[in-house]
Amino acid sequence: MEHYFISATAPEPAPLPSHRYTTDPGWQELWRRHAHITTPLRTRGLECDIEFGLNSHVVYVALPDDSYLIIAPPYESSAARPAGDPEGWIVTRESPDDPTVLEVVYDSTPGCDPGVPPRPEARNGGAAVPLIQAIDQRLEDLGLLPDGPPRRPPASARDQHITTPPRAAPVAVGRTQPSPPPRMAATVQPRPTR
Repeated sequence: MEHYFISATAPEPAPLPSHRYTTDPGWQELWRRHAHITTPLRTRGLECDIEFGLNSHVVYVALPDDSYLIIAPPYESSAARPAGDPEGWIVTRESPDDPTVLEVVYDSTPGCDPGVPPRPEARNGGAAVPLIQAIDQRLEDLGLLPDGPPRRPPASARDQHITTPPRAAPVAVGRTQPSPPPRMAATVQPRPTR
């Protein structure tokens, strides 16, 4: 059985994008196809958007230091694969104000250079969980991960868990299940008995 811990201190997710394309059915479909990437990042307080990259749609993630992440499929992506389900991901961090900030955070794209050994992440392909874990780790190392769901539930919440049947789908990619905002939970009062 899998256990998903509920965090009573989890903040509300970052806001959804607000621009003229959010009402466009095509953009909404792209957002839906990338939800397995954007939802865990938004629950960590990171604002995300879908933009058109060099040859495909990419996930743009704003960071607290005004730098940003670009999460993209391989440049030579197969047209046979649907948006949001590539054979691998490449994540770069860049800054519009500091050209020295340019790093590859994660790269699970299939290697195409003969004689070059494949990167360890390549075995993960297009899987979202290792992608999110790598982003979490790098942002934590840089001190750029906003307050979000804790990596491990606090001691007071460890005994409060939800047990799901085996092979049940997780609620979201991540370590905790979203819960109602604390202000809502605090307003729930038992009904008086007559």
